Amino acid sequence: MTHRTKLLCALVLLPVVASAKTVYSGEFDYHYFKSPEASFAGRPAAEITRMCDSGEHASNDDLAQCSHLKFNKANSQLQKKLKAVTSKIQSVDASLKASGEPVAFPFFQKAQNAWATYRDNECYGETYSMGEAAERYIFFWECMANITQSRAKELDELLKD
Repeated sequence: MTHRTKLLCALVLLPVVASAKTVYSGEFDYHYFKSPEASFAGRPAAEITRMCDSGEHASNDDLAQCSHLKFNKANSQLQKKLKAVTSKIQSVDASLKASGEPVAFPFFQKAQNAWATYRDNECYGETYSMGEAAERYIFFWECMANITQSRAKELDELLKD
């Protein structure tokens, strides 16, 4: 066999490894995502609402930002409920502390921090299991919104008692 033929055979037999990266490759940190407000800058609110509600004429990036908006709204509601629950717990803690009993607020804070870690890890896990899917960020933000809405409902129950 000639040198060229051997080289050609070796190249054909070696697997070709593509190292191309896409926007959907690798890990990401949602804290550094472009905000929906920046992404939709210059678009009328009615157009954004129509697009997010119907998906009509929306790219995957648009739909991801619609889901991001959904998460932001859910998170805003959660923050309001957290403020109310914190106030309620601290009020109860004042009487507990006065009677020498353990207080609840530090444990509530730990639970809330653990919940946020759970939410983030759950959504990253679901998203990464998809691989480099074009819907990756849509699913991520939907997961974040859904889990955040569930937590807000849990806090509503704490406020009822």
